[in-house]
Amino acid sequence: MYSPCEAEGTRKRHQVDTVVEGVGLNRITKNFNMSTGMIDDAIRVTDEEAVSMAMYLVKEEGLFVGSSSAINCVGCVRVARQLGPGHRIVTLLCDSGQRHLTKFW
Repeated sequence: MYSPCEAEGTRKRHQVDTVVEGVGLNRITKNFNMSTGMIDDAIRVTDEEAVSMAMYLVKEEGLFVGSSSAINCVGCVRVARQLGPGHRIVTLLCDSGQRHLTKFW
């Protein structure tokens, strides 16, 4: 997600130097900007965490997900730990691992 510390011109590495495509852009897209008033918080997830979650999901749950879905799951786990028992957390598994075969599978 967007981070002010990685605002345009401050990024130390190339923006496509990541496993997770389209995440970590150094700008806020127009559609994202329209919803900023509805967003309470954002969670930063590293490539390593996303790959680790994707590997876990395929091995333990039989879910062959892509990096975007893996990021969603990492975020859900963090929120679940913060909220504790008795809450429901919903996410979407929005991509498969098929497009990531050459990246981390």
